[in-house]
Amino acid sequence: MLDVLGLGVVAGLIPVYLGIFAALYLGKVLPRTWEGGLIGVANGVLVYLFFDLMHEATEQTGARDPISWLVFLGSLAVSFVGLVAVESSQVFGARAGNRILPLPYMIAVGMGLHNLGEGLAIGTSYAGGQYTLSALLVAGFGLHNGTEGFGIVGAAGKTPLSWRDVALLGLIAGLPTCVGTVLSGQGVSSYFSICFYALAAGSLLYVVLSLTVISYTATRRLQVSAGMFAGIAIMYLTAMLLTLVSGVRS
Repeated sequence: MLDVLGLGVVAGLIPVYLGIFAALYLGKVLPRTWEGGLIGVANGVLVYLFFDLMHEATEQTGARDPISWLVFLGSLAVSFVGLVAVESSQVFGARAGNRILPLPYMIAVGMGLHNLGEGLAIGTSYAGGQYTLSALLVAGFGLHNGTEGFGIVGAAGKTPLSWRDVALLGLIAGLPTCVGTVLSGQGVSSYFSICFYALAAGSLLYVVLSLTVISYTATRRLQVSAGMFAGIAIMYLTAMLLTLVSGVRS
């Protein structure tokens, strides 16, 4: 148990925190003219993760299994349309007093659900005695998770993140990797996997649209677009490197 938890910490918690701190540092040392680009990088990371999650969810649904259709569509509706409905009802309204960094926290939740799946992959390979593969997955997923910190910090925009926020956001995004490594030994229903992948995809889609609305202005379109391409490229290249080394897609 301690071994798999340690793998989850190294692959999930530590890289997410490193990514958050790196993004916070760059946000302070780089000129404000780079802000649109950094938000674009964050959005690119999220766009990549959205399609990755949709692929994972649909791969586990069956054409002859209508229940899997309902689980997928229901979970996606709850996390995407549900969040828009909550925002519209002013729970995350425009007044500052009603908002507690909704975008960073929603990104962290989506990434956490995504990282739960990564933890399952690590735990399964370790439980099967494939220790080399486990180490490679930890390294590859760790590199991936480090870039996710830019998505969390980029969503905060001009709102400063307190140390409490940083601690909570890192836990929300990174701890599920540890949970996944433990659950892998208990056996997980395919419906459960479809559910959390679809929930994560819907929440990230909500965040992507929200970030686009606040950042894709007339004066920053090229900057944001270039940043989005960079974010997608970073995620894609790390995934391909992991595949080349281990033979397993992240």
